[in-house]
Amino acid sequence: MKKIARHLLIPAAATVIFFIIAFLPAEFLACRNRGQISVCIALAAGLLGIFAAVEALISRVRGDENSVLWMASALILAIPAIFIVLDAA
Repeated sequence: MKKIARHLLIPAAATVIFFIIAFLPAEFLACRNRGQISVCIALAAGLLGIFAAVEALISRVRGDENSVLWMASALILAIPAIFIVLDAA
């Protein structure tokens, strides 16, 4: 359970928090503040996703069974950054 919590639940919580803040009404938080918080969360998640992807590749080369969990973490953490890029287009 500890591995699942570390690799799946915590990154999923960061993604859920990102979407909650991104879709809050502008009256609740000022529009600028809401955007800045969303971009900061997306940037942090993206950087952590890159770290998780590198860790997954290193684990895969070593033959570690946790490489699948690291890759799942990387994919979950990439969701906010992908949303920011697609939303800006």
